[in-house]
Amino acid sequence: MRQLNIYEPLQFFEYERVTFKGKWSNSKFKELHFNAFERYYLENPNTPFFELIPNGVRFKQYVGVIQIGATTIEVLPKAGKESDKNIWQGVLLDMLKSCHLLTAKNTGTAQLRLKSNSLLHLYFELFLDEVEILIQRGLINKYRRETGQAKVLKGSIQFAKHISKNAIHKERFYVNRSVYDKNHLIHQILNETIKVVSHFASESVVLDKLNRVKTLFPETKKLIVKDNYFKKIPLSRKHVPYEKALLISELILMNYRPDIKSGNRDLIALMFDMNKLWEEYILQSLKREGNKDFIIRGQKQKKFWNNSKVIKPDIVLESRNDDKTFIIDTKWKIVSNDKPGDHDLKQMYTYNYRWDCNHSMLLYPSTSNQTKVKGQYFEAIDKRKHFCELAFPQVIKDGKLNKEIAQDILSSFKIIPNSIEHI
Repeated sequence: MRQLNIYEPLQFFEYERVTFKGKWSNSKFKELHFNAFERYYLENPNTPFFELIPNGVRFKQYVGVIQIGATTIEVLPKAGKESDKNIWQGVLLDMLKSCHLLTAKNTGTAQLRLKSNSLLHLYFELFLDEVEILIQRGLINKYRRETGQAKVLKGSIQFAKHISKNAIHKERFYVNRSVYDKNHLIHQILNETIKVVSHFASESVVLDKLNRVKTLFPETKKLIVKDNYFKKIPLSRKHVPYEKALLISELILMNYRPDIKSGNRDLIALMFDMNKLWEEYILQSLKREGNKDFIIRGQKQKKFWNNSKVIKPDIVLESRNDDKTFIIDTKWKIVSNDKPGDHDLKQMYTYNYRWDCNHSMLLYPSTSNQTKVKGQYFEAIDKRKHFCELAFPQVIKDGKLNKEIAQDILSSFKIIPNSIEHI
């Protein structure tokens, strides 16, 4: 019999409802969790992650992890009827890795799931791995200005302060000086992230790494980290080794809400817009598979109205062998009866005309063998035939994320590398 782990996350799907009592009640979702969500909502009324419902919450299109106190809640993607949460957790992890939002070295998704009970602890572990690497390489020193008392005259004396503070202590100097040490902005940010990890970490693997890092990392001045601090860090060769650690730091610190005014109900949320994640995953998959035959661009824009409005299809494929252009627009939603919405079709018609493209594709996720649908627009302004195709590549294959999805898309589009064929 499988032993229950008290730290095992509660798992829900995007757009799912959960309450502590009533129709959508879940025995593990308590009133204290609802209260923390409610306080978070009052402080962040425009949050895109969820909306409040009576006695609970309804998650939106964002997926990822939310931790309240010791309780971890994972919000997983879902397309079609497949409802195995372990499979969808693996899909999410693989998508994040493919989109470079999860940088795991020399390890597969299956190993990651075995090592970590939650996505949050996985990010904690990756952050600590990066900090350990920095410590092994040697942490950098930087110059900073320091004003205060000193027993040795180094720097410039601040005469007004010196006279007022050192009338009795003649052996002291109140100076402004340059100090070259490890107590600078980058290490202060990393130290604040270590404190957040210390507050939430519960898994033994993470705690072991955390203790090693805390022992070896230098003490720094306390810092209340703000969003613009990450922009202050210069992009130089000296700072390149810190890039991954700082990226994870920003993700953790900018989504941390201490206390939520409840003492021990701190909340942290690492959430990703599933629409953008699906788009980025398709883009990266196509680049890996089709770069020899196509110039593949994401979010390429053109002017649409006057000089103030632009349009940006998700993915533009420009053939290297001729002047043909193809448009793909991704939609993370299930289409009933294989019929797209009027807005989507009008959008694709505009892309076709503006990019001089006669074949575009609306790309929807599927977990079954849905048949593609080809449709032709009425005669366009330029008197040419224009097509928009609906394609439904399978997200899941053999119980995990379909790694051949780009081949399926290109084949469905009748665009096969080294053997290009047009409708």
